[in-house]
Order: sequence, then C-alpha cells, then structure tokens
Amino acid sequence: MNVSFRMRIEELKRDRKITVYLPEDYYHSDKRYPVLYIQDGQNAFFDRPSYSGVSWGFLEYVQLMHLDIIMVAIPCNFNDFKRMDEYGPWPISEELSFQETGMKGKIIGGEGDKYVKWMIRELKPYIDRRFRTMKDDTGIVGSSMGGVISAYAALAYPEVFRKCAALSTAYWFYLDEFEEVIDSHEYPLENRFYFDLGEFEGCGSELMDEWYIESNNMIYSLLKDKMENLAYHYFEGAKHNESEWRQRVPLFMEFLYEG
Repeated sequence: MNVSFRMRIEELKRDRKITVYLPEDYYHSDKRYPVLYIQDGQNAFFDRPSYSGVSWGFLEYVQLMHLDIIMVAIPCNFNDFKRMDEYGPWPISEELSFQETGMKGKIIGGEGDKYVKWMIRELKPYIDRRFRTMKDDTGIVGSSMGGVISAYAALAYPEVFRKCAALSTAYWFYLDEFEEVIDSHEYPLENRFYFDLGEFEGCGSELMDEWYIESNNMIYSLLKDKMENLAYHYFEGAKHNESEWRQRVPLFMEFLYEG
C-alpha cells in the first residue's frame, strides 16, 4: 500500500510530494518497522515516473522477500540545477561547477546539509508520529548525486541514519570535505554502510571514470578501519544508469536488512 502527501522544505522555500510504502500487513498487525528513505524517489517503485523509464524495483523486491519495511520515496528537484544543489552538501568548486553547467560564475551545490536536516528535523519525526516505525532503525539510499547526499547523511549524522547504500557515488566532487567528516566522527558498531561503483560511471568520459574509481577507493581507505559493517563492490563493465542500479537492489538490501 502506498500513501502520498506533500511537505514543505521551509528553509529551501520549496515543497515535495512524498510517497510512503507500507507493508502488506501494516493495518493487520501492531508491529513496528524499520524505515528506508530513498533519494531520487521517482525511480523507486514504478517504471512510468522513473527518469529512464526503469524503476529500481523496490516493491517487487520487498514483496518477493517478504521484507517488513516502510519505504519513504523523496523525488529529486529537476528545476535547473536544483538536484545538484540539494544533493550537494557543500558548494562545488568553480571549475567543476562550470563543467556541470557550462555557465561561468555559476556555483552549484551547498544546500545538502539543509536538506538532510529537513529530513532529520521534520520529515522523519512526521513519519515516526504517523506510522509505526522503529525510530532507531533508519536507513537511506541513493545513487550518483543521490549517493552523495545519502553518504553524507549517514557519515555526518550516524546516530540518525544507521544504514546506508550509496551507489555509483560522485565522491570526487567533495573528497576533502568527506575526509574531514569521516575523520571527525566515530561510527556505532551496529551501523551498516554499503557503497559500490561500475567500471564505466563517467558516461563516456575516461577521465570521469578514473575520478569515480579513485574517489570511491579513497572513501574505502578512510572507512575500512572505522566501520565494522562495511561493504564495497566494484562491477566490471557496469555503467551509470537505473537499469544497473536495479540489479544491485538485492545485494545492498540483503546487506542492510538480512546480513
């Protein structure tokens, strides 16, 4: 069963339609459920609204595996460069901003911490009040820039986001900043962090392929001695798209919820 509502992100002066998946037995039991917050949520459940016409297939997976979980799908903001702004925890350098926008003087990113704090201070409390959740069992998942903001949420606020899957993550925008976040935090033994990348994440650019690989390897080197439950996967031949990420759903969901 799906429930939808709109919620204001007051500090960013915009709102968002949220879709919540409830387990099939939700209204026939008194159980409490873990919650997974899905970034780029338009891609989560159904093919038609998905960016590429292929969803991640979360519904099929949780129903097939009889996984008792509440999923909260938050669509991204497609207006101009707002997706990059919201999913960017810090402003992106002028050089990399120009690479993304082709516009001189246009700096993107930097709204991500406000976006994460909105999830923590407004969206999560609302979900926890309205539905029977396990408040201390909260996960987050995303890919590409959605992976950036998911990783940031889990690494900067580990007491809130206990589980994370960050797929094909563009860490290379913010390597120094992520290093500072990781160095300044300790991570509870029970927290789980999954991340991965494919061989061809750069969408045809060999240089970007290298940036993805080098930055993900660097994040692994920073985390391997700080997190007990850490999984890092590299997929030869894999590209940067929803079809690839759909295939990885069983892998990271098993690690997060059945491992």
